[in-house]
Amino acid sequence: MAEKTPSLTYFQKKPISCPVCQTEFYREELLTGRGRLIAGNLTQELRRLYEPSKKFGEVIPLAYPVTVCPSCYFAAWKEDFLKISESQLERAADETSQRIQWVSEVMEGVDFRGSRGLSEGLASYMLAVLCYDYFPSEVSPVMKQGVSSLRGAWLALDMHKKYPEDHFDYLAKMLYRKARFFYLTAIEYESSGKQGIGGCPNPGPDLDKNYMFDGVLYIYGYLEFHYGPRKDPVKREENLKRAKRTIARIFGMGRASKNKPQAILDNARDLYSEIGEALGLENLDPEKDSDNQ
Repeated sequence: MAEKTPSLTYFQKKPISCPVCQTEFYREELLTGRGRLIAGNLTQELRRLYEPSKKFGEVIPLAYPVTVCPSCYFAAWKEDFLKISESQLERAADETSQRIQWVSEVMEGVDFRGSRGLSEGLASYMLAVLCYDYFPSEVSPVMKQGVSSLRGAWLALDMHKKYPEDHFDYLAKMLYRKARFFYLTAIEYESSGKQGIGGCPNPGPDLDKNYMFDGVLYIYGYLEFHYGPRKDPVKREENLKRAKRTIARIFGMGRASKNKPQAILDNARDLYSEIGEALGLENLDPEKDSDNQ
């Protein structure tokens, strides 16, 4: 008798009630043991890649963190789904058709009533970016819009590899640019006290490791360098100088670089050098730069 292949996911036994439309549904959760996740390389964007396994095939951990109502497409990270501002419930309900139509225009066949695939994962982050406009500042919605945009860009690139004729590469670029805007805004809000990032205790950016505020600074610098606006050369230079200073903060925060993950330090140092070269600067040292801030 053939051995039964273990499941990749399961649905929670207790239903969730959508705070916007009151539909009850069951969240799908990813199982991670028994060789389901085979960690691969870490990219320059701090994304953890995974190798397909013989038993389970391709596994997409990023497809599951966002909870999405299958009826009205209200979406948020798992821990925030019931925390929508009461003052925004009517707005969220009124904009239901807009959310559903937007997703259907971007890709076909999305269905949140069954098991998720890559397209549902991508759509879930796109919806989260929209829906965090409904949330109070206590949950750090801007930071979560940034991380959701970034993860959405990753999954859009994955879609582009599978369906190269469907222009998912264009969607990825759009999401990267959105991520750059939200990351910059989150850092500025954190500095001014307008909105902290404490309500996002795990900004990742991926699921395997939390690089905390250092990761936020690094990802902003990366996104500014690769996806920041370029039409105005003067503005571009100003933005790159800001990105360079931001990266330098990773090495100066608490003077505790030795205790920080090597991955963030190595990537930050390489990025700092790339930005310096783009600015026409030589022999740069991020530690010294941080001392001058």
